[in-house]
Amino acid sequence: MHRLAGVDRFATSVAISQRFAPNVPVVYVATGADFPDALSAAAPAAHLGGPLLLTHGGGLPTAVRNEVVRLAPGRIVVVGGEAVIGAGVYEELAMLAPAISRVGGADRYESGELLIADSFTTAAEAFVATGSNFPDALAASAAAGSLGAPVFLVDGESVRPSTITALSELGVRTVRIAGGSGAVSAQIAQQLTWAGFTVLRHEGADRYLTAAAINAAVFGASAPVKAAFIANGDGFADALAGAALAGVVGGPLYVARNWCVPQPVSTAIGALAPTARVLLGGPAVLSDSVGRDAVCAAWMKPAMGRITDVFGPRAPICTPGGCTQSFHRGLDLGTGCNAPIYAAAAGRVVNAGWLGTYGNWVRIDHGTSTHTGYAHIVNGGILVSVGQSVLAGQQIAWSGATGAATGCHLHFEVYENGTQVDPVPFMLDRGIRFG
Repeated sequence: MHRLAGVDRFATSVAISQRFAPNVPVVYVATGADFPDALSAAAPAAHLGGPLLLTHGGGLPTAVRNEVVRLAPGRIVVVGGEAVIGAGVYEELAMLAPAISRVGGADRYESGELLIADSFTTAAEAFVATGSNFPDALAASAAAGSLGAPVFLVDGESVRPSTITALSELGVRTVRIAGGSGAVSAQIAQQLTWAGFTVLRHEGADRYLTAAAINAAVFGASAPVKAAFIANGDGFADALAGAALAGVVGGPLYVARNWCVPQPVSTAIGALAPTARVLLGGPAVLSDSVGRDAVCAAWMKPAMGRITDVFGPRAPICTPGGCTQSFHRGLDLGTGCNAPIYAAAAGRVVNAGWLGTYGNWVRIDHGTSTHTGYAHIVNGGILVSVGQSVLAGQQIAWSGATGAATGCHLHFEVYENGTQVDPVPFMLDRGIRFG
């Protein structure tokens, strides 16, 4: 495992850029405050063999300036107008290279087209990706680098006539759509087909699987890749410069969660057998467990029902003798009696029986130091045994009111590294919302 990271997004872009030797032909500089400009610049940077660096709009970070000096580029391309990257930054950069230009349009889509016109003269293929979000375009930019292809951003609903004109002028014959119809509409695919292009769509059920689908289409039949890059699928900052580097070295870029790799992504990376896995960003962005290929569990609600009690301190109970306060270490769901209870994720049963005030109780180990617990199960309602492996969504019990319960419900707990944590944000981070 290799990690390219700095103390912030600007320093991370420098750490990625340092993989380039001095005297590069070009350096692209884009704002680190938002993703569209840098996304549009990633494929041109890869095509021309240069890095992408991030900057503040109002001032050039010292580390970035020093890196530009080290790179000694033949040209600098500043991405975006003065409202995005100010004149002061441009003037400072102008002193660091023999040539500099600013490329920017009225919006992200025009900027993308202008960047492509500035860097590509011909291309047999091109990608289109939504400009409303970043993960699909990140993966597409890296894949496009290996194909010598540009990436056009679209608004998700229709293709601008200028985009179709640009595709035609480049000589594009095949257009690859990054993402499903929710990201890039069926209408766009139809417009491109009517314009005479062969249209291929690479999509998955979510951003993680879409990136895997893009990489499978582009890299699947090639020789084993030297490096597979992994970025956080929930944050763009550290991945932007990485997309340009991945494109230059011809490596795929996958997205993962902060703490784990979705199972299909893990399988896809393993099938490519990369020589190295490169994490983009520090441990707060991608934990070391991602580098160790820790696979995410697929999570789901353990039962149906509204929340009847939350995690945390309960209201004090006061008597003439004083007040006492307890701490509720889980989440209560008002399931009613004899309702099905499901494993929230795949794992191995480590407890199945009576546990004091919990009554009948099941606890499941999901790996990566995560356990879940299910309490107050009806007598005779435990359907699993210790040591048994269960799947996400498999019924493990029936709800009841055993132990200290005052009515039929499910008391659901989550443990991380042996400590009970609030199930609501934990499950929300995994795409599960109670209510």
